[in-house]
Amino acid sequence: MLSRQRPMQEQETPLSGLVLIVDDSADNLTVLSHALMSDGMEVAVARDGEEAIELVSRAQPDLILLDALMPGLSGFETCRRLKADPATQGIPVIFMTALAEARFRLQGFRVGAVDYVTKPFEKTELLARVHTQISLRRATRALEERNTRLSEEIRERAKAEEALAQAVQMLRDTNERLSQQLMQSERAETARAALQEQIIAAQRERLLELSAPLIPMIDGVLVMPLIGTVDVERAGQAVETALRGASERRADYLIIDITGVKAVDETVARMLVQAAMGLSLLGTQTVVTGIRAEVAQTFVALDLHLDQLVTKATLQSGVEHALRTRERRQRKPER
Repeated sequence: MLSRQRPMQEQETPLSGLVLIVDDSADNLTVLSHALMSDGMEVAVARDGEEAIELVSRAQPDLILLDALMPGLSGFETCRRLKADPATQGIPVIFMTALAEARFRLQGFRVGAVDYVTKPFEKTELLARVHTQISLRRATRALEERNTRLSEEIRERAKAEEALAQAVQMLRDTNERLSQQLMQSERAETARAALQEQIIAAQRERLLELSAPLIPMIDGVLVMPLIGTVDVERAGQAVETALRGASERRADYLIIDITGVKAVDETVARMLVQAAMGLSLLGTQTVVTGIRAEVAQTFVALDLHLDQLVTKATLQSGVEHALRTRERRQRKPER
């Protein structure tokens, strides 16, 4: 049975959205629904993978909380099918599991999940992970809309350029002997070539790669959100994922958001510096967001060199920094 529930309060919260919870346990559905609705979220529920796929085909949620092990269609297979469908592959999926082994978490990432939470649930951490993924999802949609508008502008400019080329050709055919009109045709050819280069560059910049746990914001800009406790094993895995993902995608920027990290100790601090140094060798600029006063004190106490990374207080400011820098680089050839 599928149902869609709204929060008790009608007033809109700063961060709202539709979250689909998929779990065969009625108790888990009740606990999760209450936690999300009390935080201002709109909730839909499904008791198995087949019902979840049917619901998503009719109304796409902003986020899916998916139980890994369910009777019938498992959470892993459900996620794989959603990611194989172009209409639903962009929906972020967070796995819910009581399996603590790393191989189960890796299996979730391989089929397309962006994160995972372990049972029993810790409400604060759960909401932090949900907020992060919904914010990233909305930022990605905004960038996609921006790219759509850019595509429309490019098509209009192409039409104008085609009309200009036709006019220049007519002038060239009828007034070939006049030097002034010849110069005009040469300038038009130069303008056409420059416009073609701009179109090609813009098309390349609009390409997005969706691969978890790295979140692509726009071509060349990746986001890696870190939430909860980061131990030595997880820190090593994060560095490996960052280097591999940046290399495969040839990223210009990798934004590591530590807003949701419970405590930034020596392990986390050294992991960030190590990742930044490795990414620098790949030509990728590291931006660390979520910097707080205690985080800065940790870096100072360890006397770590921060030459290879940029620090920002919030994820939004880090994304804006990466986009502004890329835009300045894109405008340089036009000067």
